[in-house]
Amino acid sequence: MKKNGAVLFFSALILAAVLTACSSVQTVTAGNSSNNTVIVIIDLVNVNNDKVMVTVKPSTINSETITYQLPAIIPGTYAISDYGRFVDDFSAIDNKGNALTVTKRDVNTWVIHNAPQLAQVKYYVNDTYDCEVGDAFLSDNKTIFSPAGTNILADKQFMLNMAGFVGYFENQKNYPYQVNINHPADLIGTTAMNDLDVSNVNDVFNVTRYADLVDSPVMYAAPDTASFTVDDMKVVLHVYSPINKEITANYLLPDLKKMITAQKNFLGNINHTPKYAILVYVTAGGKDDASGIGALEHNTSTTAVFMQTMQSEDLIHVISHEFFHTLTPLNVHSKEIQDFDFNNPKMSAHLWMYEGITEYFANLFQVNQGLISEDEFFNTMSLKEFNAHRMFPANISFTEMSKNVLNPEVKKLYPNVYQKGALLAMCIDIIIRDKSNGERGVLDMMARLSKKYGPDKPFEDSELISEVTNITYPEVGDFIQKYIVNGEPVDYSQTLKLVGLDKINIKRSVEIAFIVDNKPYIKIDTTDHKVLVSALDGQNEFINSIGLQDNDQMLEINGQLLDTSDLISVLGGVYNLKEGTPMVIKVIRNGQEMELRGNAKLNLVDSPGYKFVDQSKKDLKDKWLKN
Repeated sequence: MKKNGAVLFFSALILAAVLTACSSVQTVTAGNSSNNTVIVIIDLVNVNNDKVMVTVKPSTINSETITYQLPAIIPGTYAISDYGRFVDDFSAIDNKGNALTVTKRDVNTWVIHNAPQLAQVKYYVNDTYDCEVGDAFLSDNKTIFSPAGTNILADKQFMLNMAGFVGYFENQKNYPYQVNINHPADLIGTTAMNDLDVSNVNDVFNVTRYADLVDSPVMYAAPDTASFTVDDMKVVLHVYSPINKEITANYLLPDLKKMITAQKNFLGNINHTPKYAILVYVTAGGKDDASGIGALEHNTSTTAVFMQTMQSEDLIHVISHEFFHTLTPLNVHSKEIQDFDFNNPKMSAHLWMYEGITEYFANLFQVNQGLISEDEFFNTMSLKEFNAHRMFPANISFTEMSKNVLNPEVKKLYPNVYQKGALLAMCIDIIIRDKSNGERGVLDMMARLSKKYGPDKPFEDSELISEVTNITYPEVGDFIQKYIVNGEPVDYSQTLKLVGLDKINIKRSVEIAFIVDNKPYIKIDTTDHKVLVSALDGQNEFINSIGLQDNDQMLEINGQLLDTSDLISVLGGVYNLKEGTPMVIKVIRNGQEMELRGNAKLNLVDSPGYKFVDQSKKDLKDKWLKN
């Protein structure tokens, strides 16, 4: 999962195998399914009170009772979701249409009695976008992160993260699934799965097991799509942007194609993904709409949620991370992920690899492929060091944090995987480069792990570090033990000296225009639902440039309504601005509504950085960044 950097920053300061069957939905009959296949029917045509009917037909059942469960958690989210909360009117029915006795055991589990007679279960599903409150990654919040959520807009758009619609029967989680979806003719479904039905109102998808279904989201919307092929991999992009009509698939396509082509070149022969789907939802920003900005990785697709102010580079920033998850955890993962328990999960210890190395690659490939300069790369990594130092304790054991990430107190440390996690990966990369005279790096390490394991052969969680040490160098194992396992504070400058870099002081624009040196220049009144400007000291350059005054009540920023219960709506429009960005802010001043217009000016703050200074290390530095 890649959470938008603004979300991470806000949370810290203000308190990321198709089968061959070809049955269509019309040919599915009542009763237990044959060939050990679980059959699912999702009706997107007859939406009832913003709810979707789901029918699930099990394979043969021999036990007196059987449970049906929706997930409490899904891979990549590292947070309890309890998708069963969104199910209504659950019923179990036999072959004659008679109701069977059902007992609800917990929020996600239904126990069905006289189970051998079970023909099907039926229930309605509510969507999650309608009830999001606050930041999904606060330790005490049960809101589902929007890219992992569901949306039901009859005749307009459906976001089907399958965990929110389909569950699994006891002991049938590893059976094949056939999913039949009825949908309006003018909405098309985009997914990495292959549709086996030629009809324009029915789609049929087959997967080998339930985990593959959860890993295969589908978005239905009007056909705003684009596609391209890179080295035999087809990439499909589908965009739903109901308000900002300038955000289209064709608008995003050129930069997306450039970026993924560069990523494929960077990965070389490691990546063999045949089809990759990118599902983009642009939120309208209202109270009943998605507010969690960012993306959720799947092995062969990504679901992403953006604000109406998104630019092409926002998609690039997010997808550049998500695409590298085709390497890990797709090809390199532990048994905890391979045999993921959706309701009683045991978490892997290796988020430093799944997310840290992935985030590092998302930045390294850009300098490797000439998309950014070396100094831009150094600035990005030094900013991660700056943020990690400000936002999180220095002595974090990443393996312990990873294993216990579902603990609410540990959960709030999770975003550090995108800061310190990437820095740890950088250090491992440099150590390998140094010991191999520049010929190998962390990409080679991951390629070797991928060759040894692959998508169908998980590793033992407790054995990964020794395996990494065996295929690299003892110094790598020492580093992992000292800084990742034991959690000792890291002096990154010592490792960066190996490639000729030294610390410097630089000036950075503030990341959030309303916050300078940790001082907020706004007041959020959640009782009266007001966002007020606090400009008494006159030192905020952004406020001065737009003409905001003390106690102005802000209503909109560049067309985005401000919701005091959602920090993203309040601060997202002033995150990571560039000097000169045109701004329109609607305010109430002295009882009168007015629009203020201006070009953004930002405060500069002191920040650590790095610069290449040792010419004797040029060859190693070049191999690190360019090989």
